[in-house]
Amino acid sequence: MKRTRLLASAAAIAAMGATGVSAQEITLSFGHLWPTGAGPHADFAIDWTEQVSECTDGQVQFDFHTAGSQLGAVTRLEDHLRAGLLDIAHGLNHLPRGRFDAATVIDTPLLARSAFANSNTLWTLYEEGLISEQYEGIHVLALHAHDAGLIHTRGTPVRVPSDVEGLRIRSPAPSVNLMVESLGATAVGVPPGETYEVLSRGTADGTVFPYEAVYGFGLAEVLDYHSEVGLYTTSFWFAMNEDTYNNLPDNVRECVDAASYRPLVERTGGEYWPAWDAPGKEAALEQGNEIITLTDEEREAWVEHFEPVVDEWLDELEGEGVANAREIYARAQELVAEYQEAYEAR
Repeated sequence: MKRTRLLASAAAIAAMGATGVSAQEITLSFGHLWPTGAGPHADFAIDWTEQVSECTDGQVQFDFHTAGSQLGAVTRLEDHLRAGLLDIAHGLNHLPRGRFDAATVIDTPLLARSAFANSNTLWTLYEEGLISEQYEGIHVLALHAHDAGLIHTRGTPVRVPSDVEGLRIRSPAPSVNLMVESLGATAVGVPPGETYEVLSRGTADGTVFPYEAVYGFGLAEVLDYHSEVGLYTTSFWFAMNEDTYNNLPDNVRECVDAASYRPLVERTGGEYWPAWDAPGKEAALEQGNEIITLTDEEREAWVEHFEPVVDEWLDELEGEGVANAREIYARAQELVAEYQEAYEAR
């Protein structure tokens, strides 16, 4: 649907509502980076759109543009959203680089805990204005992050930092590039949807992901080991084109609001991610892969190794224009601890 048609339709619907004439159907375009079989599409996207559609009595419908489609390209989602080619998009904070750098403080090594704690921390940082400036011009509906991620490898089991030396590891974000390179490995920078290909071709020896991606991208068959290191996270944004949002009829805007913000953040971190991770771990076990759980001594070796990387990452963010990176990080440390305590008490 063309952008001009959407805005004209929204304006017409608002006028009809004022005169009591039946509302016309609105179709919104929704782009994201996952295949349709992955949890973030099957649950997050479908649940959200169904909630909005039901709330509006079917007035609002959606066209999806997912992984592999032109409008679902992960590095172009924000551009497509701002240009009005998409009405709604769900993307990564670090792709492309230099867009939402302040939010990637949550990606700092050693900071991540549960998806619930990570996601709620990110949303509170946004509400408090510490990371909101770079999102100006789009209407943010949610920010979230996954559970502390794992190292998945082919051929080489990983228990301690030295096990990674010399490997080629597909890395999801600049913060993880620093982690990987500090281990003496080579960071392979490809989008999530290309991970299967680089692993199957042998151009990467492993990847860093939560379990969700093992299932979502079918990676169990090209991996052998899954090391539950849990030292990082990657964060996401979910937003609507600002003009689209502002031109929606009041009743539709209220339905969008009801499906979004803190309730969506809490549901994504507390319900969706644990549910998405489970099939990935199950797929790994069914494939005969080994799940490596670290001992306390092994985990401490990872913590000790990555402590200097924290300062290096914050220095890098400051160099890229996030002047208050350390202020954001200090606040994030407080919030992650508070939200993790609340999550464990649930």
